[in-house]
This record gives sequence, structure tokens and C-alpha cells, in this order.
Amino acid sequence: MHPLSRRSDLLLMKGLADGNTLNNNFSERRKTMLLNKSMMSGILPAKKHLKPVLFFLVSLSTLVILAACGGGSTSTGGTTPTASTPAATATQTGNSQTVMIITDTSGSFAFSPASLTIKAGTTVTWKNTTAASHTVTSDDGKSFDSGAANPITPQSGTFSFTFTTAGTFAYHCAIHPYMKATIIVQ
Repeated sequence: MHPLSRRSDLLLMKGLADGNTLNNNFSERRKTMLLNKSMMSGILPAKKHLKPVLFFLVSLSTLVILAACGGGSTSTGGTTPTASTPAATATQTGNSQTVMIITDTSGSFAFSPASLTIKAGTTVTWKNTTAASHTVTSDDGKSFDSGAANPITPQSGTFSFTFTTAGTFAYHCAIHPYMKATIIVQ
């Protein structure tokens, strides 16, 4: 036998042995590649749809924030809203009259009616229908005052005062100074 043929037999045998190892390694690599491919095929389409979903979520969040910030009409300081003064003037002929504390159509607090004419001896009761506390304070600071220390409570709180002398009595809310009205006593 030729010495090279023996060597080739050895190499061939060694190759078969290495071939099995190579086949096993190849098989493992192929499984790994297929697994990676299947994972990537699921991720890439998800990434493709991720941008529109993120855009939608950011847009929706922005709209919610803007909606929460807008539309309020209650002033907490800074600028003072101007009250629209109703032109109606009520005249009272009995012994009692009610003035409502309301939120007008512009969203500002107001006394309704803004002007009330009564006879001397009439008791005027102010009734708060808003969600905020208010006062009824004469502009001269002496005639009548419901008191800032104990204001008219929200949602149906009241204050009453009997007018015994003739005259024109301008008044306001000490908490919301833009709220103004007048009582005319004859």
C-alpha cells in the first residue's frame, strides 16, 4: 500500500469525524439563524407601526392637556374679569326682597338685579347660588357689610339687611371687587 493512501484514509476518517462535528455545528447555527430571523420578522413590522402609534399617543395626550387647561372662567388672581352689569332695575313694594349672587353669561360673578329700588323698612336678602364665597359690602364701608371674615357661603348661603333710611347705597363684593350693584331706598 502506498504511504499516501494510508494518509488519505486517515484524513478521510478524520474528515468524517470532523464532518459530523461540522454538521452538528452547522445544524446549531442554522437553528440559531432561523430563530433570529423569526424574531426579527416579528419585530420589524412592529417597528414599522410604532411611529404612527407613538404619534397618535402624543397627539392624544396633547389634546387632553389642552382641554384640561382651557375653558375655566374663575379668576384666581392676576387679571380681574369685568362684570357685565345687567340693565334691569327691580322695584320692591313689599317688606322683603331677594338679590341673587350668580355667575352671569360671561362666566363672571354678579349681583342680580344690579339695581334694586325698595321702600324704607324693606329687608333685602342676598342669596349665593355660586360655588364661591362672597361678601355684600357697602361702598362707604359703614352702612352694611356681611363681613369678609365670615363671608356668604357657596350654594345657598344668605345675608340679610333691613334698609331704614332713604338713599342710594352702592355695594360690592370684597372678595371679588368687580362685582358691583346698587340699592335705591325711597
